[in-house]
Amino acid sequence: MTCERVILPGGGAAIVCTTSKRKRCACGKRATLECDWKVPSRRSGTCDAPICASCTTSPAPEKDLCPAHAAAYEQWKEQRRG
Repeated sequence: MTCERVILPGGGAAIVCTTSKRKRCACGKRATLECDWKVPSRRSGTCDAPICASCTTSPAPEKDLCPAHAAAYEQWKEQRRG
């Protein structure tokens, strides 16, 4: 079981425990984001790889890419320019 201290809007705090494991980024840090790269073959429609705030690339507001898909995005941009 993993527990986490959560700060509430009114300034109070709560401890939230879950039975699921915390998601980790490939770098080992706690993942707070998921990759938004479109993957039509997945049920969710996106990659959903867990990523931390320091490993994400954000090409647009509310969009995050894992390092592999950030590289694919850069390649895509280069192809469109050329």
